[in-house]
Amino acid sequence: MAAAFDIHAHISDLTTCPICLECYKDPKSLPCLHTFCLECLISHCRGKSVGDELLCPVCRNSCHVPEAGISAFPLNFFVSDLLHAQNTATLVKDEMLFCEACIKVCEDETTTIPPATKYCVDCSQHVCEKCSRIHTTLGTGAHVVVELDDEMNAELIQLHKRHCNEHKAETVKLYCYDCKTNLCSVCVALKHKHHNITEISEAADEFVQDIDEHVKSVSDSITDIHNLQQQWDAQKQEFLTEAEKLEVTVKQKGEEKKRLVDSHVDSLLQKLQDMKLNYSKEVECNKEKLETTAVAMQSYINYSHMVRTKGKPEDITHAAEELDTRATTLLQTDVLHKTVQAPHLAFVPTEDNVFSAAEGDLNLVGRWTCEKVLGM
Repeated sequence: MAAAFDIHAHISDLTTCPICLECYKDPKSLPCLHTFCLECLISHCRGKSVGDELLCPVCRNSCHVPEAGISAFPLNFFVSDLLHAQNTATLVKDEMLFCEACIKVCEDETTTIPPATKYCVDCSQHVCEKCSRIHTTLGTGAHVVVELDDEMNAELIQLHKRHCNEHKAETVKLYCYDCKTNLCSVCVALKHKHHNITEISEAADEFVQDIDEHVKSVSDSITDIHNLQQQWDAQKQEFLTEAEKLEVTVKQKGEEKKRLVDSHVDSLLQKLQDMKLNYSKEVECNKEKLETTAVAMQSYINYSHMVRTKGKPEDITHAAEELDTRATTLLQTDVLHKTVQAPHLAFVPTEDNVFSAAEGDLNLVGRWTCEKVLGM
């Protein structure tokens, strides 16, 4: 049973809602690619109307409530397939299953129902050996049947068929480049005759290259973020060290004129502390923004990797445009392009016997100058 647990560990993060921390129920995706239960989203958006701004509970990315309401956010088909596979595999691990086909046929009889040993992907039924042979030899087209074992979780993810949203009986097999959507053959015949159409597998191969390039760019940006954080720390330390040196200078100057300037020294030191605090807050704010961006990027990479490695071609084509848009947005985050530079702080002593009025008091010791570098 170890293999099943390994697979479950790989997909558990993608099947758990970040709000309720339980398995998704009706998983809905926001434009930032984060997914939530429909009911959790409705609760999160309580009091909001159509068109109101909505902030993602995970990354704080902004979007707007659709005209048709919260339920109009798209269903995350990939996560839905993962849940289906996970639930089916869990039943196999935890319960003694009986052939569903035999149960249906013999519901009014006392015949002993044989145990299920296989699973029909087309019928979503647990079947016995005898029924499985029937399913694989149907005249209308052989069904896909898999073994009930530890590996079926991963196998079901690959074999589960995606049905057309408009024609429920049809499976999607084609991709329209013009409309950027998966299609069944009926859709092509009715609405996409003159569009640029190709098989989903071919389109997926093309999109895989784009996804890999985006993942590399985002990964490189995470490295840049770590470097920027280190630069901010270095600049902060350099700034605070220099400020401490200036603090000593101020104290020495104050001692020379102690009886006359004690109150003014205290005022100058307070201003210095305020500047140190304000700059430290600015540094931490920028670091927090960088960390938030890194989390969003890592989330993007995790999702892209799972779609890339675990998803079917139609999952890849379905997510390709959103992944492209999200990668572009992440790479354009303004905090990545901020100049890492501390403001220049200096202390200008007042010459002996030269005083100037400042803030209603005599400037007996000196003054601060603080020049901020453009672009911060």
